[in-house]
Amino acid sequence: MLPFDEVLETFKIQCVASLGGRLNQHWLVSLNNERLVLRRWASGTKLEEIEYEVNLLKAVAGLGWPAAALVDGPIQAGEYVWGLFPFLEGEPPHVLDPAAEQRARGRLMARFHDDMRKLNGIGQRKGWRRCEEVLVDCEIDRLLAENEPKRPEEIRVLRWHLERARQRVEGLNLHSRPGIVIHGDFAPWNLRYQEAKLTGILDFELAHWDHRVGEFALSWRGKYDEIVHGYNEEAPLEPEEWELITPLWWAGLIDLACRHLKEGTHDDGWIMKKLLERSPLMGPDAKAYRG
Repeated sequence: MLPFDEVLETFKIQCVASLGGRLNQHWLVSLNNERLVLRRWASGTKLEEIEYEVNLLKAVAGLGWPAAALVDGPIQAGEYVWGLFPFLEGEPPHVLDPAAEQRARGRLMARFHDDMRKLNGIGQRKGWRRCEEVLVDCEIDRLLAENEPKRPEEIRVLRWHLERARQRVEGLNLHSRPGIVIHGDFAPWNLRYQEAKLTGILDFELAHWDHRVGEFALSWRGKYDEIVHGYNEEAPLEPEEWELITPLWWAGLIDLACRHLKEGTHDDGWIMKKLLERSPLMGPDAKAYRG
C-alpha cells in the first residue's frame, strides 16, 4: 500500500481533490461529510519546524483569527509528515481597485499585528534571523568576494545594496527594538473572504519573529506603497521604522541570494529584479540603482 493510502486510512478520510501547493502539498478530503485539508509537508521539513507552525496556528486561532489549527496529526508516513486541518471557506479578495485593496490589507495587517503582540512563548523560527543579524554577517562578504569573478554584475548589485543597507541602519539600535511574530506573506492569495468577511488566513510557512515592519517585505515588495500607508493609518509607524523598511527588505533579498551563492545555484532573476525596484518610500534611495 502506498503511503498516501496509508495516510487516508490512518485519518479515516476520503480524498476529494488535489489542492496543490508550492512546497507543501494539499488535498481536499472528507471526514463524516466534513470538508478538511490534508497537508503533506515538503520532504526534509524538520519536526521542529512543523511544531513551530502547528503551535503558532493554534495560538493565532485562539486569538480569534481564522487560522487553520491542526485537527489531527502530525504523523510520519514514508519520507513525509502529514497533518489534517480545517478547510477555510471563501475566496481571495476581488482586486478591482489595487490601491484600495492594498490600503485595506495594510489596515488589516496592523490589526492582526496588534493581536500578535499578545502571543507568548512562540519565539524565533529555527533558521530565521532579523535584518540586523544578516547585515553584520561576515560570511556574506566572503561569499560576495568569492563569487565576484564568476558573477560580476550580480555581485556588484548585491554589494551596493548591502553597503547601503548597512549605512541606513547605523545608529538605529535595532537589537533593542521590540519584535512580534509576523505572518511573512500577507498577500491577497493567502486571504479568504465570504460576503466581505475575512474567513481565512493561509500559509504560515514563512512566519517568524521579526520587526513588525518585516511584514512589509513580501507585501510591499518595494513598490506596493499603499500597503504601508494603510498600515500607518491604523498603527502609526515610528521614524526609525520608516527608515528600517528599505534596508530590512534588501537584507532579506541579499540573505536569500547568498544562499544561492553558497549552494552554487541560481534563482530565476526574481532577487535581482526585486532589489532594483524603487519606491518613494525609499527616501534617499528612491532613484534607480547607481552601481
